[in-house]
Amino acid sequence: MSRTTVISLIILMSITAGIAGCGGGETYGEPLSNAAVTPVSEILADPASFGDDQIKIEGEIVRECPSGCWFELEDDGAAIHVDIAPSGLAIPQKVGGTATVEGVVLVRDGRTMLVGSGVMIR
Repeated sequence: MSRTTVISLIILMSITAGIAGCGGGETYGEPLSNAAVTPVSEILADPASFGDDQIKIEGEIVRECPSGCWFELEDDGAAIHVDIAPSGLAIPQKVGGTATVEGVVLVRDGRTMLVGSGVMIR
């Protein structure tokens, strides 16, 4: 094998490894879209404005159910309850991890939450 071929293979392998690692994380449920992330504070300020639209949020998992069926996600000081049990999902214990979630805003008993259909944790 020529030196040029070896160098080309090394470069190709490096690029492939880099692409495979981009955006990597553990994914649960529905695949996430390319939608823009909505700040949690915006959701909490006016939950009714989101209707039944799928939205995406991102932040740190600050509290989690022992069985992984719900968690609290904090984004820039604002926290929201994320319930993934209705979608048949559960995640492993990831308090302190960063999560991206897509779902629908719901207000139940005066409490604003997101019913998640897809989660990615990094």
